[in-house]
Amino acid sequence: MFKKLIILLVGLTILGCSQFSNSPTSKAWHNLNAKYNASIDASDYYRYALYKIDSTYLNDFSRTLPILPGIDSNHTVVSKPELDEVIRLTSLVAERHSNSKHVDDSYLLLGKARFYQEDFLNAIEVFKYLNSNPKREESRHAALIWLMRAYMENKEINKATEVSELVKQFNLSKTNKADYFLIQAAFHQRQGENALAVVFLEEALKYMKKSTQKARAHFIAGQLYRDLGRGSLARTNWKKVMKNKPTYELEFNTGIELLMLSSDLGANANATFAKMLEDRKNTDLKDKIYYKMGQVKEEKGLYREAVKDYSSSVQISNDATQKANAYLRIAEIYYGKLQNYELAASYYDSTLSHMNQRMPDYDKVSEKAKSLASFVQYQKVLVKEDSLQKLAAMNPLALEQKLEEIISEEEKKEKRLSEEAKALEEANKRKAISGNSASSGSSQWFFYDQVKLTQARAEFIREWGNRPLEDNWRRKDKELGSISFQVQKGVVGVDDVVDNQEEEKAKEEAKRLAEFEAKKQAMLSKVPTGPQAIAMSKLRQEEAYYQIGKIYRLQFNEIEKAKETFSILLNKFPDSKYEQEVLYFMALMADNKIANPYKTALIDKYPLSSYARQLKRGEVNITAGTESNAQKAYTDLFNEYKAGNFATALEMANKALYDYTGTALEDKIAMMRILLLSKNNKNNEYRIALMDFIRSYPSSDLKPRVTDMLAALTKNK
Repeated sequence: MFKKLIILLVGLTILGCSQFSNSPTSKAWHNLNAKYNASIDASDYYRYALYKIDSTYLNDFSRTLPILPGIDSNHTVVSKPELDEVIRLTSLVAERHSNSKHVDDSYLLLGKARFYQEDFLNAIEVFKYLNSNPKREESRHAALIWLMRAYMENKEINKATEVSELVKQFNLSKTNKADYFLIQAAFHQRQGENALAVVFLEEALKYMKKSTQKARAHFIAGQLYRDLGRGSLARTNWKKVMKNKPTYELEFNTGIELLMLSSDLGANANATFAKMLEDRKNTDLKDKIYYKMGQVKEEKGLYREAVKDYSSSVQISNDATQKANAYLRIAEIYYGKLQNYELAASYYDSTLSHMNQRMPDYDKVSEKAKSLASFVQYQKVLVKEDSLQKLAAMNPLALEQKLEEIISEEEKKEKRLSEEAKALEEANKRKAISGNSASSGSSQWFFYDQVKLTQARAEFIREWGNRPLEDNWRRKDKELGSISFQVQKGVVGVDDVVDNQEEEKAKEEAKRLAEFEAKKQAMLSKVPTGPQAIAMSKLRQEEAYYQIGKIYRLQFNEIEKAKETFSILLNKFPDSKYEQEVLYFMALMADNKIANPYKTALIDKYPLSSYARQLKRGEVNITAGTESNAQKAYTDLFNEYKAGNFATALEMANKALYDYTGTALEDKIAMMRILLLSKNNKNNEYRIALMDFIRSYPSSDLKPRVTDMLAALTKNK
């Protein structure tokens, strides 16, 4: 009987502790289990996951920091084990303790863990569920705030805006207010709306507790105010960084920003930077110091000195992002300030080699690097062809003398560069030796120093040749395991030594002369000698002028240089195949749009070209009468075509295409002209008209047919 009573009590207890029961006993039991078996551990794992993510995130202090860094699973993968554990533990609470007061917190943590794993769709579903089934109103607000952020990260901007408008209506707790305003600030920063971003960030700061996160937020607020030209507000926020538990890196960069904002920067900058470089705490931050030194000198217009500081930043940095930023500053100085496009192209390439493709300026830098590479290539062609044409105009004797002068200058330059490199190498060796001796009392053993071993091996090979490691290595003739001497007749004396030296000198001189002659012949072979070779050289030059002018106009937006380049092209090559397009560019760039000689020349010389029609199209006033006349002209043209009067019809098509530019029938008239050119066997004009149609009428219904015709023509050729 007693046993049955015990069993009954245990059964009643178990039934009373069901997660679907609302009895005080059941709730207490599930609250206890949810808290100590899942919730506490899940919270700890979540905090540790965020700590790992923050620890591995590299802040790029040379740019305005993102208020909320974007979520990238390649970056957050370091916290995968912890986030997986958060998901497991919070799922237990939802499955086994549904009547617990910790369910809301568990769902919120579950959604956040999914979010940081870049599983936005599942995170969104979790936040939506918590919004619909909250136990506390505060949990609902938090779910909506994180839902807004999930939509934002998932690029669903309209939905994020809708949720934001909904949250705005609620009376939020301090924690939720901080999160809401922070996400709003990040949203506007990503839209490029810095003024709104900093307003929301200032609101978020009012509700944030003293922490490293708050210090970072003050730092970003300072950067945003700096970008908006509000120096005093930037200084106020940067001073508050120091009061909110900043990391050393954050504290260091705040000090740099305050220094850059200082009114007496010019007087104290060098001394302050020198002091920073000497501080042992800044050993790992020297690349950032040199970068800021470069910025100061760049702002003062000391571009050469700025390049040296940026170069020092590159040399000592182990951070690819820092190297990319320094290379980019050097590239932009050579591009925009010093206008050395060849060096700029080289440094843009170096920037790309260290730049992460996810960086915001990657596409822009990549495009500029390509443009500069093309520009430098065509510029070299221009210089080369110009030099070759000048050489071709010389008489043979003067040409040979000139080539010898060029080769001699090149050899002198090579010798100078070699001597400079050798001197630099020696200086580095002396610096390394003095550094080693001064660094510590104990020096490294010779055979453990790979640099010294490599240098010693190189000296041995120069002295003795690359000999194998064996006995009797000094002897020219030897036998394994015994000594063998080869005795030569005669006695070696002083005269023999002198003769050998003279013979070696003669051989060296003969070798030098042969190499000199080979260089001369190689250069001579590149000089265009006949009319055909000179014509080809001029064609390459014409192409180079055309491409450089386009790059100046379309990529660099340097109007005056584009005009200058196109003018040279038109003057040097009056019948250029690029004349139509060049006249079009010059007409668009002309200062006087009314009295425009380039526009007049284009319309007079090439009235049927797409470029002429493009200029005319903007001036024609199309009325119902014009459209009616165009329809009549097209009908007459079609009738002549059907009658087989192809020559007459072609003349009518040329006139109609010019007279009715801008009408709805323009593409049909152009198509009729293409057919008539084919019928009149004007093959070259036919090919040009096909390409012109594709360029002029990209949205025409007739374009696919014209594309097929052009493809067939290309195939037949």
